[in-house]
Amino acid sequence: MNIFVLWTLLFLAAQAILFVIQFLLRKKEFKPAKRAIIIIIKALLAIAFAVLPLAGPVQLRPVQPFMMAMYAVLLADAVADIVYSIFCAVKKSERKFAAAKAVSLVLGILFFIYGTVNMQVVLPNYHTYTSSKLSSTHKIIFAADIHVGSAQAFSTLEKEVDAMVNEKPECIILGGDITDDYTTKEEMQKTFELFGSCGVPVYYLYGNHDRQKHAEYAKGTQFTPDELESTIKESGVIILKDEYAELAPDLLLLGREDISEGGGRAKAETLSNPSPEKYLIVADHQPFEFKENMAVGTDLQLSGHTHAGQLFPLRAMYSVIGYAYGDFKEGKAVMNVSAGACGWRVPFRTEKHCYYEVITLKPEK
Repeated sequence: MNIFVLWTLLFLAAQAILFVIQFLLRKKEFKPAKRAIIIIIKALLAIAFAVLPLAGPVQLRPVQPFMMAMYAVLLADAVADIVYSIFCAVKKSERKFAAAKAVSLVLGILFFIYGTVNMQVVLPNYHTYTSSKLSSTHKIIFAADIHVGSAQAFSTLEKEVDAMVNEKPECIILGGDITDDYTTKEEMQKTFELFGSCGVPVYYLYGNHDRQKHAEYAKGTQFTPDELESTIKESGVIILKDEYAELAPDLLLLGREDISEGGGRAKAETLSNPSPEKYLIVADHQPFEFKENMAVGTDLQLSGHTHAGQLFPLRAMYSVIGYAYGDFKEGKAVMNVSAGACGWRVPFRTEKHCYYEVITLKPEK
């Protein structure tokens, strides 16, 4: 079923469930203090329904879309309840069930439209970094978390790649989770054919989803890791697994194996930098080993994985426990954590826009 049709049906089903529950309770009067508690409970439930699909156990994957629909409905309803309660208090009017539900439905639909459209709009995000190690100016593109087939129409990716090529970069770095457990073999093949035809070198590193490790909780395995690797190589895209690539005489790239590989990922201190005099970009899908990666002399680390939270207010929550989105500095090294060019599981995003990073590197004056 089309991802947009399915998402719409799930949203309507979540609205219907909430309506039935509230209809059954409509004759029960709640004092302002109790109503405030109910609003808080709805907001907390909404956050729980956001966290569990994005960070919960893989066993929940069959019900993740519905949980995310409940997130959207509950959060909109909590906000609507606050708005309507304030209106009734100011006007000194009696609360009416029909009016409260009308406000909730309107806000819910607006929230649904915004989040759904936001997932389909992919924008360039421009950055400039300088260094005395650089002798010339370079432009590169970093794109992560495309999750082909999961949350965007393929036509969105085609437009995105066209826009990347029009930036005239020296190379494109694909930062992991380009595919996931819901990507079909045909979608995977078309994706790498598309990137292979960009006319510039394209480098690829694995994310935690690309190899379909948990496909048994999705549609079943659509392609094997070997099929994925052979398709990538046949397209002309260069895979880096704890390997270096020279991008220019003054510019070096280290592509890391994903941290989810455990023992299959080398320790950073064992990856001897062959040219420490050159500006070093470390591309690592997950941003959790920034300090460890500095052992190779990192100048700039490029990461993704977090989707900038994807669902409000998860970006703020993620920021408390780690690197969620934006630039972070450690000594002389900088890490840019991308919001990602797509999102996970459903076509709905209420945090930052979808971005690919356009990075300009300049000699320090």
